[in-house]
Amino acid sequence: MLQQTQVSRVIPKYRAFLKRFPTVHALARATPSDVLRAWQGLGYNSRALRFHELAKRVSADNGQFPRTREELRALPGIGPYTAGAMMIFAYDTPDLSVDVNVRRVLARTLLPATASVDASAIDALALTMICASGQPHDWHSALMDLGATVCTARNPACAACPLRTACINKGPRPEELAAIKKTQSIPFVGSNRWWRGRILRAILKRPAKEDALVRAVLERSPSAREEDAFRIALNGLLTDRIAARERDHIVPVS
Repeated sequence: MLQQTQVSRVIPKYRAFLKRFPTVHALARATPSDVLRAWQGLGYNSRALRFHELAKRVSADNGQFPRTREELRALPGIGPYTAGAMMIFAYDTPDLSVDVNVRRVLARTLLPATASVDASAIDALALTMICASGQPHDWHSALMDLGATVCTARNPACAACPLRTACINKGPRPEELAAIKKTQSIPFVGSNRWWRGRILRAILKRPAKEDALVRAVLERSPSAREEDAFRIALNGLLTDRIAARERDHIVPVS
């Protein structure tokens, strides 16, 4: 849930999700549409369907999750970052799991402003440090929290940072400032992600024909540009098997 989603949005959804599906077996028994309903509001709904497939796989194996990175990677939806995070947080084993917060803290603290941020170099630094720490879970948690609460992207609290005496940059790096400006210039409302979320919300409430569906999303008749955006988003949901055609209606995957 935390992948590309803010903690403040995740916490209430996480608690409600665990209440609805308290075990991996309960999640495995659910229908895809049930899982999508519980996931509503988090976005990137393909994550929910992959998580459901993962639950069915693990449930069939007596509910036991693998304990090696390679076996975890074989599960649906488990990429390098998630596999590393599970090794670190579930098994307290040194591994690589570099998110945006960890990358930002390491780049600001250790790399000069003129140096390019090479992902492989950051990964090497992170892995060396977590192995040397002797406490993978605690070390990684501390680094993630530092990036999330002190060494933030836009307004870092440098004066309160415990690494301030060692930090090379003391604030956002030039390429970070450029990325922030670019992100701020892209509106969310009307984007493909916005359309996908609104379409899914509508069909989870009530399946509808395509023409009625676009009006239900907008609560009015669409413009030609809005119709095009709607079709692109709908085709994406159908391709990703989050939605389906049932006779002449659009329905959530079943």
